[in-house]
Amino acid sequence: MIKLALVLLLAAPLHAKPRAPLPGADELILKMLTGPETSYVAVERVQVFAPGKKPKAMTVNIKAAPGGKIRRETAGRKKKPGPIELYVEDEPAGKRLARLRSLYELTVSTGGVVAKRKTWKLELRLKTSVVLRRALWVSRDEGLLMKRETYRDDGTLARRERLTKLELPAAVDAALFAGVAPKKPWTPSGVVLAGEKDGTRTYTNGLESYTVKDGRVSGDLAEDDAARAAGR
Repeated sequence: MIKLALVLLLAAPLHAKPRAPLPGADELILKMLTGPETSYVAVERVQVFAPGKKPKAMTVNIKAAPGGKIRRETAGRKKKPGPIELYVEDEPAGKRLARLRSLYELTVSTGGVVAKRKTWKLELRLKTSVVLRRALWVSRDEGLLMKRETYRDDGTLARRERLTKLELPAAVDAALFAGVAPKKPWTPSGVVLAGEKDGTRTYTNGLESYTVKDGRVSGDLAEDDAARAAGR
């Protein structure tokens, strides 16, 4: 008995680190929506998974500054410059949280490592059907959204956005944000107006698209993005 107790004692870790307590969902979302307090530079990989088709992908170079200022440059083909999107996030974090709360049940768990950052994983399930609609990986220290997956109603993966490189903090030239302004109307990151006909506006990011007419959104958008794109 003494030998067994000694073996168990020696096998036990002497300095086991206690697990970090899970943050509350509201606390984590508000931290994510507020954003880091310093500038950063990142590379993002965006993938779209259409049913029965090969995945489409693009790379986006991101520069960001405090106050919600974002500059996204899509990598062009054959080393040519791609389109640049410049905007500032102006909607209050509390309003965005309320929108998410009205649509989803929110749960937090450990999320592993993304771009060398430990994360928390936030799952968003529709209140109407309990279907997993989105999963977000948020860095524990800075509150930066590191990875996002969007799912269809049948559970299949529709879209993945993931930071593959991150420099935070980083020196970012303030001149890059000259003339920055909120998006009017609002669109998801990387999405621009492609055209308008008979009152129907079509928006695209080059991989996927959606339309807006009379405040109604058609396309494969998550409910929170669709509500915001419709002006709600």
